[in-house]
Formats: sequence, structure tokens, C-alpha cells
Amino acid sequence: MEVTGIILAGGKSSRMGSEKGLLELSGKPLIQYAMQALTGLCSRIILSSSSEAYHSFGFTVVPDEFPGIGPMGGIYSALRQSKTEQNLVLSCDLPFVSQELLSFILMQSEGYQVAVPWEGNRHYEPLCGFYCNSTADLMGDFIGRGNYKLPDLFEEISINRLLIHDKLDFYTANLFLNVNSKHELAAAENLMHSRK
Repeated sequence: MEVTGIILAGGKSSRMGSEKGLLELSGKPLIQYAMQALTGLCSRIILSSSSEAYHSFGFTVVPDEFPGIGPMGGIYSALRQSKTEQNLVLSCDLPFVSQELLSFILMQSEGYQVAVPWEGNRHYEPLCGFYCNSTADLMGDFIGRGNYKLPDLFEEISINRLLIHDKLDFYTANLFLNVNSKHELAAAENLMHSRK
């Protein structure tokens, strides 16, 4: 089956003051960690961003059709440009997400419109997951109603909520470490060095 990888590069991070995906972590841009994780599983990669800066990576760059509404807007716009029914979505600020985790999500996606890591209640990791192309239609309805919350969307579709636990071979405590601030970037840098 063909799979499209969608990397959410977002815009200028208010907490970072610059393009988050271009910030360096252990000598390479954050976005390259997402590219590496997706490349072995995806036949095509789309970058979701309104910035010209990402054209240099050689992938299709898709700006948000509805700017300023958060991740749902980016996923929606990229799904509309995807040519495959199966899509893996990954945010550029999750540098410890592995190809093994994404492969696991893909394997658990059969028969579902969405498959995402889940921590109970309405706590998801929606920016690291599987999305069927057909979910774009319902996203469009939500956007039209002014509701941009992915957990609300998940209540209206067939979803596989995936508990990621320490019995899984690929599990690490930092799988979903999110780099949103200079403090988190420094923490990620320390983790990268401790792994070497």
C-alpha cells in the first residue's frame, strides 16, 4: 500500500521566535528528524507550511488553506493534496518519534479512519498518527463550523486509540518529547548526547 508522509512544519513559533523546523538539534534541522522517520515508510512526503524556507528540502510544500487555525488546518490542507488514501502525519517538533513507532501505528490502522497514540480520556498525540484521506471531508465540516479541535473530530470517526506502553520494543520515555521552547530544545540536545 502506498503511504504519503505529511510533516507539519507550522509557522513561526512565538516561543522560539523563528521557524521551528529549521532550528538545529545535534547539528541538523528539527524537520530532518521527521523526514528520516517517515522516509522508509512513505512513497511521497508533503511539508505543511506557509514558509518559502522549506522549498530547499525538495518536497512539495503545502500552505494552509485556512491560516491561523492550528494543526487541523495543516492536516486538512495536506490531506487535500495527498494522492493516497493512507497518510502518516508527524509534527516537526517531535524529534524522538521513531520509524518503529510509525510502523506500529500504520499496522494498527487497518479498518480505521484515524489511528493515534492515546493516553486516556481526551489526551491524544494527534500530531503523530495515521489519517485516511477521507477524514479531510469531515475536517472541512468542522472548520466550516469554527471547531478546530482534533479530539472533537475523533469523537465522530472510526478511530483506533493506541496505548503506547513500556512493553513495546520501541518504547522510550521521551518518544513524544515536544520541542516548543528553548528550554525543551536544550533538554532534547542533552538527550541526544546521552544516547551517543
